[in-house]
This record gives sequence, structure tokens and C-alpha cells, in this order.
Amino acid sequence: MAITKKSILAYTATALVFTGLGMTLAPTELGDSVKSAAYSVQKSALTVVADKAGADARTRLFMENPKLIDRIAGGGAFGGEFSRHIGQHIFARHHQPAIDDALKMTSITAIGERQWLIQMPIVNSILFETDAGLVVVDTGMAPAGPALLKAIRSVSDKPIHTIIITHGHTDHAYGTYALIADSPNAEIVAQQNIIPRFQRYIKLRGSLAHYMNQPEAEMPASNTDIVWPTRIFDKQMELTIGGEQFILRHHRGETDDQLYVWVPGRGALASADYYQGFLPNVGNGKRMQRYVEDWAVAMREMAALKPEILLPSHGEAIFDAIAIQENFIVLAEVLETITEQTFAGLNKGLRKDQIFNAITLPERLQNHPSMKVQYVSAKDISKMLLKQYTGWWDDIPSNWTPADKAAQANEIVTLAGGIDKLVSRTIALLDSDITMACHLADWAWLAAPENADVQQLVIDVYTARIMDPATNTQEMLTYIDQMAKAREKQLEAQ
Repeated sequence: MAITKKSILAYTATALVFTGLGMTLAPTELGDSVKSAAYSVQKSALTVVADKAGADARTRLFMENPKLIDRIAGGGAFGGEFSRHIGQHIFARHHQPAIDDALKMTSITAIGERQWLIQMPIVNSILFETDAGLVVVDTGMAPAGPALLKAIRSVSDKPIHTIIITHGHTDHAYGTYALIADSPNAEIVAQQNIIPRFQRYIKLRGSLAHYMNQPEAEMPASNTDIVWPTRIFDKQMELTIGGEQFILRHHRGETDDQLYVWVPGRGALASADYYQGFLPNVGNGKRMQRYVEDWAVAMREMAALKPEILLPSHGEAIFDAIAIQENFIVLAEVLETITEQTFAGLNKGLRKDQIFNAITLPERLQNHPSMKVQYVSAKDISKMLLKQYTGWWDDIPSNWTPADKAAQANEIVTLAGGIDKLVSRTIALLDSDITMACHLADWAWLAAPENADVQQLVIDVYTARIMDPATNTQEMLTYIDQMAKAREKQLEAQ
């Protein structure tokens, strides 16, 4: 790939923010040459940001540890170009820099006759033109709404007849307002569970802002901040638009309101987030319940349709019917074997940590190109199943009614002979047992967060954990959060 200013800046941007979607968004197509060239601008760009008043500890971490940029970017992408502004303001309708980025970065590609894949930063929308008007599947994040409308109007001046929302996640449902302003009579169709999902976004706006790394002021605060569906359904809805059939089918998966769209007359399938091109994000420790078994059912059902064109919500369209079917079946088998192993462990009465730590995939599945571990692991998916089928207890008796974590930490420090000895032991474990070193670093932090040696220990230990090849992207983002807390303490003491 040629080294361009655009590609270098896109790569550099990964250092500046990691979005509330729980993912990194560095373009996967960037080669080593681009990454190498990017380092020539990364530090200067980061220095400018870090020198500004109020620059956050996270930004300083990347400025001071540029190797973290490459490691986290290596996790891959969910597709689409990266925008720092959009990543930081995914709910904002009026943040002009984010809107401008979306306008610059959105592209539209014809996928057969009268259908298009619209690739916005991070996520896709799918457009079908019918004799009765346009059908739009998903609307992107809030700042991308105007860009989506502009892309649509670049290929058709027909009114928008129907907007289908595949699920209520921010990157799929929050650009709707811009389309409704253009076509106020458009139907908005979604699965019925989107209603309580949107209500939760209002009810838990502070919590979601925290876990999604978003400004709380931009989170929906009332019903008027959300564009609600005009039609909802439960299991299946068949729409006839312009003489064409659009079949919407619901199976719980990444969310409890997810659906896919099958257009049999075109052999086209809009797969929502059921298919992501890698081991899917179904074991996310910061999100609500996700549904492993239902996800597998959806994959087998979609494979049975034998689609000729796959229109995913992230990444490129796929035109190879055999490859589509194979990838769908492989994912179903992976989810099914994780489920079987998890249930077997539960039925044996094993502790939860024994269950998820024992999960293994057959080699043919583990090495399949569509099952690369990027954002979560098979063990994480098992944890999601355990969350679904059991209570909050972790099977350790003392954890039913535990002592305060800080009090436990102080007792461990006492047993270790003082904070200095705990720090020394943690450092000694860095090369031989990074997982255990992280446990000790956490105890040290809980006991003595104001201790300068502990603050540096947290940064050093979790830097090593991020650099460990076994660490996936969801882990990395969690570790960065902890490192940022420690760096913030250091900055406060300066």
C-alpha cells in the first residue's frame, strides 16, 4: 500500500482516542511501511495535544509509550475509516468536527443493480432502491447522519420509504434523525426489544457514558433525544416495497433486538452484526448480556438461505456464495462448541474460572481465517454464557459477602511485609507470570493508589500485559483505562 498523508494520519489517530464502542478502529489495511512512516508524525501530533491545557492522562500515555499505538492498532478494525472526533462524540448531533469528518470519510459503492453499500467511519449502511422509494438498513452514529443522507442523495432522489434498524447500538441507529428530516413520512422498522433498549440508554446515561468513554452531556436524556421506530415486530416481519420482498428475522445475538434483512429477489443478505469477519464480540465484559446460543442459530439460518451477496454492517461486501456459507457455518460451530463446553463444566459443578479457563477450540475452527481473535477470546464468550445462566457469585465462599476490596488489599500488603515488598514481588513476576503480576499490581493499587511507586508499577505492568501477544483488544482497552488512572495520579502530584 502506498504511503499517503491520509493513511498516515488515519493510523496516527488511533493514538488519540479509543471509542465507547469497545473497539479500536485502526484501518487493518495499513502495512508496516505506513506504520513506520506514521511514527514520524505520531509523536508531534500527540505532543501538540498533550501540551494543551487539560490534556488527558490517556493521551499522555500514548505520547510517552508509542509502542502501545502499534499494539492496540494491531487488533484490527470493524471496518470504515477512523475519525477521532466521531469516536469521542458518537451520540452528538451537533458536533461540527465529527460531522465534517463523516462528510469527508463516507463513501458509497454500487453492489449490483439499484443497491449500494455506504461505508461511513466505523460502520456501514445498506441502500436499496425500489419502485416505491428507498429502503435504508441502519443509519450510523449521530454525527454521520448528514453524511449518510448526502451519500444517499448522490445516487437517488427518490423519497426514503423505509428505514430498517438492525439493532439499537449507537453505530447503527443514531443517524436516523437526518433521514427523517429529509423524508418525514418514512417508516422506521425495528424489533420490539429496541424500545426498552433505548429506554435504558436514558435511564443509565451516566453509567453508559462511563463504560463507553463518552461525554455524559451528549447521552440521550429524554425521549426527544431518540428517534423511535414507527413499526415494531417480534419474530419476523415481511415487507413488500415496490413489489419487492424484504424479510426481517429476529434472533438475539449481539443484542436482544438484533435482526437481519433477507432480500430474496436479489439474493442479498444484510447481516447486521451477526457476521463480523473474526471471532465476534459476544464476550464483551463491559456490555449488557449477549446471546451465544441464539447467535449460532442465526448463523445456521442465514447459511441455509444461501445468499449470493453478503452486505455486512462492518467491512466489505462478499460476493462468493460458497465462502459466505462456509464462514457462517464455521462461526455457528465455534459458538456451539463453546456453549457445549461451558454447559458441561456447569453440570460437573466446576468453579466458573475452571470452566472458562478450560475452553478450547478444535484446530480447524481455531485456525479458520474468519475466526481470528481480535476483540474477545473463546474464554470471554464462555464468561458471557456463565453470566446468562448463573448468578453473580463466582463460587468462592468468602466472595458471597466479601470484605471491602481496599481492606483486603491492605491485609495483603501487611502479609507481604509492606507495599515496597509487594511492588518488588510484582516486578519480579513481570517476565515469568504477567497474569499474576497484574493481580498483585491491582492489590497494590487498591491499597495505596497515592504511592508513586505503585502508580508507576501499574503503568509498567499493564504496558507489559498489552504487549503480550496473548492479549486481545478488549483487554487492552481495559488495561489502558487503569493505566490512565495511574498516570492521572502522577500528573496531579506534579
